[in-house]
Amino acid sequence: MRIRHVMIIMQENLVVLEANTIVVTILGTHYSITYRTLHDSPWLIASDIRDDQNSPISKWTFRARAWTAANDKAREIGWIV
Repeated sequence: MRIRHVMIIMQENLVVLEANTIVVTILGTHYSITYRTLHDSPWLIASDIRDDQNSPISKWTFRARAWTAANDKAREIGWIV
């Protein structure tokens, strides 16, 4: 039962494009990571990482999912190839 709850939360990644950053959060938690690019860099840089010790999702699971979501958004808007 707990795994289903985690899966539902993971599907609710919120990816927001703000100026020159991509912010990924999970609704209902304090998890948040901001990503940006450096000049003509072919990858994203993570900054302002906020973890949630009370969430049923580990910080490593969130960070992996956030990285994937941010990269998908960055490719969609042409920041990376």
